[in-house]
Amino acid sequence: MAMAPQCGHFHSKGRFPLFWRVNMGKKKAKPKQKEQRLTPEELEEFMRLQSELQSLEREQGISRPEGKISKAVSRFFDYRENREKRLLSKKAYIWLAVLTGWMGGHRFYAHQWVTAILYLALFWCGFPVAMTIVDLIIVIPMKPDEEGRILL
Repeated sequence: MAMAPQCGHFHSKGRFPLFWRVNMGKKKAKPKQKEQRLTPEELEEFMRLQSELQSLEREQGISRPEGKISKAVSRFFDYRENREKRLLSKKAYIWLAVLTGWMGGHRFYAHQWVTAILYLALFWCGFPVAMTIVDLIIVIPMKPDEEGRILL
């Protein structure tokens, strides 16, 4: 009668590897319970309470600390909304976008320094080219004034 080899992977009394015997007795994991969804009435009540909490916080002068990322994002959008728009030649902008868009030439022309420097820093990858295409898609349909200028 042939004996099973006596190594670390096989149990000395049987022919099944030891890890098979260990896993045979384990119970299967329970299926996850379905997450409970709020009914429309509960959701409406939650939103009402949330707005009431925010108004009370404003009345009492309580402000929640804002994280660095959310602060930077809100600062960016505040700047974007409040920045001074300029009248630019549509033809010049389009030609600069086509010829130097890969390095942000049209953004420098529009005095959008942050994005221009970003385009210049990332000119080696495809990001500025893709964004220049987006810029052209935005600018080309714009109607110029009598002098051929657009507001950017």
